[in-house]
Amino acid sequence: MVPLKKTRGTKKRPLMDLLPELVVTALAHDNDFIMTFETDPDSGVRKLYAMSGKFISPCMLRKLIRQAESQRDEGSTMISRKCTSQKPV
Repeated sequence: MVPLKKTRGTKKRPLMDLLPELVVTALAHDNDFIMTFETDPDSGVRKLYAMSGKFISPCMLRKLIRQAESQRDEGSTMISRKCTSQKPV
């Protein structure tokens, strides 16, 4: 009989604790931050995806900005600010 694998008792941290850290890390490393939802068409289960990394090309960014601006009357929101990178100490 194969022995059972021991697992550490890891607790999932609440999403509200994880997101600020992910945003701060993305800003510190000049990474993109993307958060989006997906609903499974069969089960109706919603999933949240939060990602950081080098994802958005300048061309893709212009397209996303135009799309967000065109959907403002439907509730789309976009915030734009000048940004200076602050590397972690």
